Amino acid sequence: MKKQLFALGLAGAVLLAPLSVATAQTSADIVGRYTITKGVNLDGSSYEGKVVVTPDASGGVTVRWDDGSVGLGMIDNGKLYVGMVFEKKSVIVAMTINPDKTLSGKWIQRTQAGNGIEVWKKQP
Repeated sequence: MKKQLFALGLAGAVLLAPLSVATAQTSADIVGRYTITKGVNLDGSSYEGKVVVTPDASGGVTVRWDDGSVGLGMIDNGKLYVGMVFEKKSVIVAMTINPDKTLSGKWIQRTQAGNGIEVWKKQP
């Protein structure tokens, strides 16, 4: 019985190992230039733009939007979280790192109702 349980546990670990590798992300995985293919402001208006992600000395990433905004990001569990200040208000961005190397998610700005949306496509 113990051998069967051990074998089942080992088989489960082998089956799950590729899943954990597929979702593991590092800062190096997302460094690059992106086009914002979908942007939605808190008022519902749309926008497009560019984003550059570079390594940061902290081990995270620096995220620079083409409007001059700069944030510090960290990766956890297949997500990129960025903190920044825009128009003198704190902003938090939460992006999912998708298998196709796009990033998609929401952002929220202090004292403003609702969530904004951004989708980033990596440039070649």
